Amino acid sequence: MDWGPMTTRTVDLGYDQLLMLQGRPGTRVRVMYGSLWLTEEGVTQDMFAACGDEVALKSRGLAVLEGLGLARVQLIEPAHNWLWARLRALFARAVQRLRGARGASVIPIGARRSAVHG
Repeated sequence: MDWGPMTTRTVDLGYDQLLMLQGRPGTRVRVMYGSLWLTEEGVTQDMFAACGDEVALKSRGLAVLEGLGLARVQLIEPAHNWLWARLRALFARAVQRLRGARGASVIPIGARRSAVHG
């Protein structure tokens, strides 16, 4: 179970109505009522889900949900990488302080020294 911050959206699907979304690890689809068909890019087996079912997306590719009649689904998605965004911001601030304190250039992480210095 993922205890990180989650975003929940509720979507009503009409008969034969499609919902397309980009799959992300940790995304779940919960069927509140009705039933649906689900297919994912890169996954060979399609799924059918009915009221009360919850399906975890397996692919980072495109996912297509189709209501089989009227259906209501909840999309439960991990919040965007808030921790990594926070760490990147802290690192960027530290780099700015170093530049200001030393007046020197900072080599980006992952860059080869020869590429940076000519």
